[in-house]
Amino acid sequence: MSTAIIDNIDWLKYMRVYGSADADSFEEHFDTDWISAQCRKAALICLSECPIVRTRLKKGRLSESDFASVVCEMVLRVVRFNRFKTEANGSYSYTEHDPQQNQPGYDPSPRLFLSKAEKSILNGFAESAGTMSHISLGFDPGYGG
Repeated sequence: MSTAIIDNIDWLKYMRVYGSADADSFEEHFDTDWISAQCRKAALICLSECPIVRTRLKKGRLSESDFASVVCEMVLRVVRFNRFKTEANGSYSYTEHDPQQNQPGYDPSPRLFLSKAEKSILNGFAESAGTMSHISLGFDPGYGG
């Protein structure tokens, strides 16, 4: 699998844009090499789970910034998970608590994963309404029905 399509993307630039709300959570704790490596790994996951992404990027049907936003969200979930864990040194422990337990769209996780909504963005259609999800019976006005 060729990775030329993702080799020239400036992940740090996009992370500054899409992670600006969480800038304090990753700039202090994670170095730029870690962020770049995680973004590249997330991009590879996107390419393997949604093979059409490569074609959509080449033909301009998916912009680089939209692709990068999905990759950055995947990495930011990992960052948020690491932010809300307990730290301890034996005699002292500290937990930065999440102010709202079930924040919509946050879903912190210790691993990179592609959500259903993100797959829809990458594929260009919702999974339930894919190219072969239903068969028209001919009652569609487009077919004279």
